[in-house]
Amino acid sequence: MKPISLYEFGSSEQVVRQIQQPFVDLFRGQSPVRDVGCGRGIFLELLAKADIDAVGVDQSEEAVSACKAKGFSVDCEDGRAYLNRNVGRFGGIFCSHVIEHMGYQDAMTFLQLCYGALRPSGVLLLVTPNPEDLTIISEIFWLDPSHIRPYPLLLLKSMLDAIGFHVIRESQFLGSWRLVAKRRLPGYLFRRILLGRHFGRPNTLVLAKKNGCSN
Repeated sequence: MKPISLYEFGSSEQVVRQIQQPFVDLFRGQSPVRDVGCGRGIFLELLAKADIDAVGVDQSEEAVSACKAKGFSVDCEDGRAYLNRNVGRFGGIFCSHVIEHMGYQDAMTFLQLCYGALRPSGVLLLVTPNPEDLTIISEIFWLDPSHIRPYPLLLLKSMLDAIGFHVIRESQFLGSWRLVAKRRLPGYLFRRILLGRHFGRPNTLVLAKKNGCSN
């Protein structure tokens, strides 16, 4: 049986790079950064270009091979096990399109481990599919058979608050107008007007900060 690639239905590296480029500034002054679920290493590449010290972890051999081919330091293991061994080590943790692969209790455990692995005043950036967007919840989310459940913004904020994080930024976004082909732009704008917040914002972002006092 031919295996389905992790990236068969995903965006191209160029598109992901456009989406993730603005996130780099959120990690300035937060080295070292850990990219949990680093995938093809696109954000590791962006951090390296910004001279921000970062390493990745991913349990997929396909992802780790892609990262190592680009020269990045990446560990092949479950991110939760890694975080559990590195308490108070990181200034920042980046976690893009990972939490939706976990059930609720596992996700809470994961966020708790992130909190523990951060230094005081460290930041956690979560990016996940936005289930309020009809194109996401009706099809795109379910193209990945390893997705377990979506996490709405309100739920994510509540989970982070319960653990002790302070949410300092939140958004539901497209990424860039350049991601919409010119010939599709009129239809895109029409659907945005018709469906409002339920179309054209496929991503949810939450930036949370650990308190500044040592536990």
